[in-house]
Amino acid sequence: MINTMSNSLKIDDSWLFDPQRLVEPSSWAGHTPFAAWLIANIQPRRLVELGTHTGFSYGSFCQTVQSRGLATECYAVDTWQGDEHAGLYSDAIFEEVRAWHDAHYAGFSRLLRMTFDEALGYFSDGSVDLLHIDGLHTYDAVKHDFDTWLPKLSSRGVVLLHDTNVRERGFGVWQLWETLSARYPHIGFDHSSGLGVLLVGDDVAPELVNLTRSYAQHPALIRGIFAQLGGRIENFCDLRHERSQNQARGQALEEREAMLQLRDAAIAEKDTALREQQEVQRQLHEQIERLMASRSWRLTTPLRALMGLLRR
Repeated sequence: MINTMSNSLKIDDSWLFDPQRLVEPSSWAGHTPFAAWLIANIQPRRLVELGTHTGFSYGSFCQTVQSRGLATECYAVDTWQGDEHAGLYSDAIFEEVRAWHDAHYAGFSRLLRMTFDEALGYFSDGSVDLLHIDGLHTYDAVKHDFDTWLPKLSSRGVVLLHDTNVRERGFGVWQLWETLSARYPHIGFDHSSGLGVLLVGDDVAPELVNLTRSYAQHPALIRGIFAQLGGRIENFCDLRHERSQNQARGQALEEREAMLQLRDAAIAEKDTALREQQEVQRQLHEQIERLMASRSWRLTTPLRALMGLLRR
């Protein structure tokens, strides 16, 4: 088994891959070391991702292509409007992704803001070496994506299906995976929501073919290796998320404290105004009492009574 492993799994610096783009959602985090290994070993001529969202997985692909100096053409296809699983979101997500993308990878990568079906016309049949499907996750949607894009795959073609281990909220990738993994040589990972790797071409890179053969013999071992490698990235993302939440809670507490201070200042101002008003009333009352107790007030009492009779 050791000899088989040494021949099928090339140990290199991709195992210690550190993704530069760490964003939410981070459900792809655990697969970044495998993505780096995959790109480095199959060296795809053209890579297409269907469903990019904030760009966690696509960032891993592009980072590896750039760091390895590969001639890979990369394409990210998404409407950047969201769906029933990712949720709907504003243009701010796309603008942030575009700013990041253009600053780092515009030389070999393009963002195609359109539906997956609309993007089909941009690629000739047999031109895509690596396809990552991560769009709407219902069974019908992902099956449609696979069927319509399958002709675009080359003889070296490899397909990645994310969320093969999610069986809630209407996710149906796992159902398609059960069908396709019985048809094609494959590797299936359970961590990070699950990732299915399908070798659909007849001339896939030998490094991946060998790894797939080792997986067929020792699936738990191959899964375990990449789960451990990915766990480091998952832990880092979890810590980063907790730190972000703590900062958000701290900011919320600061904002609450500021609001309480404003409230207390308003109450104090109101109390001051009330005391001033009470003081004015007290002084007026004292003046009235002094006036009524004065000799002139007493002497003019009959006159005021007469004036009252005259008015009536």
